[in-house]
Amino acid sequence: MRAWLLVFFLALGVWAQEGPASPPPDLPPEVFAIARELRCPVCQGESAAESNSGVAVEMRRIIAEMLQEGKTKDEIKAFFVDRYGEWILYEPPKRGVTLWVWVLPVLGLALLGMGLFAYFRPKKPLPPELLEEAERRLKEPPA
Repeated sequence: MRAWLLVFFLALGVWAQEGPASPPPDLPPEVFAIARELRCPVCQGESAAESNSGVAVEMRRIIAEMLQEGKTKDEIKAFFVDRYGEWILYEPPKRGVTLWVWVLPVLGLALLGMGLFAYFRPKKPLPPELLEEAERRLKEPPA
């Protein structure tokens, strides 16, 4: 029962995620698919697809132009990384220092799981000789 409650509460975080917004009809959906992977340089915490800032609108326009030129998704993302650095990517590359961004949550969840398992696991009963000794000491009058 406790394990199911733990799984349920951990799954709540997954359900709390907001679904992707549908793109407006003036740009093709591929533009917004790429823009969702890029961070808005002005609006912290929003992707270039979600933000309505002028910079994000310009980024979407550039993405649309590059798609019309026949550039691939990776080439477009490399274009923005050249201008803004790897910070612009919502999903940092899995190498170097940013590898810790991917490893630490998994490591933290593993440690949390081990701690919860150690806390909730059934305790081993004490050996009978220790229980008898404890009962004998409790029955003795105080000195």
